[in-house]
Amino acid sequence: MADSNHEKVVMMGTFSCRDGESEAMDRVLTEMVAASADEPGVEQYSYHRGPGNRYWFFAVMANAEAAENHGRTQGMQNAMQAFGPLVDEPPQVTPLTPVAAFGWGPGH
Repeated sequence: MADSNHEKVVMMGTFSCRDGESEAMDRVLTEMVAASADEPGVEQYSYHRGPGNRYWFFAVMANAEAAENHGRTQGMQNAMQAFGPLVDEPPQVTPLTPVAAFGWGPGH
């Protein structure tokens, strides 16, 4: 039997927001997280603020199809439109395949 955790797609990345826009960015990211709840196959979706204007994100998708369809719901598209003017640089995104993890799968 195939391990369903190996079908998951993890996306990690970072970006920075424009000076003075961190409060607005926090609001937009909160909207994006809420909108992700309506996307099929999104299992985890989170943003984290680091030093300065640097943000990090982490997402777990059930499979490649869910990752490919990410961002297509109307709520997510609306939030992404608000996100664009706030970023200082394009987000750097790296798709990953889980090797080992705690907290995923049956019983977690």
